[in-house]
Amino acid sequence: MTPNKRNLHIESSGQLCIYCGACVGVCPLNCIYLDETRITFDEKICTRCEICVKACPVGAIEIG
Repeated sequence: MTPNKRNLHIESSGQLCIYCGACVGVCPLNCIYLDETRITFDEKICTRCEICVKACPVGAIEIG
């Protein structure tokens, strides 16, 4: 991963997220955690591959 990509922040919109777990299931590094009230990302592990962004059915995940 390029250093510029590592500087990008990853987050989920609590207003859009339906807590379906699609992002958790596709993450190759298992760095997405979901509970009943929020989704969190381990930004130290995440490579910003954007697989989770593409898997989210409601577009709740943003990298930028």
